[in-house]
Amino acid sequence: MFFILFILVTSIWVYFDAKAIGVRKGLIKGLTDMGPGGWFVVCLGLWIVGFPAYLATRGKYKKLMAEK
Repeated sequence: MFFILFILVTSIWVYFDAKAIGVRKGLIKGLTDMGPGGWFVVCLGLWIVGFPAYLATRGKYKKLMAEK
């Protein structure tokens, strides 16, 4: 039960964090080119892959938004 709650909370965090840093589809190329809703669904549905992928990609998004 704790792990399900953990997945839900971290997925919600990903959604709001992605919105806060300005993530949107079309900023980067590849499989990780998603908006906040896409990241939420991926993290919720396949957390073991989606959450680490978001954390790895987060820096790219932040760098892109700082340049604009």
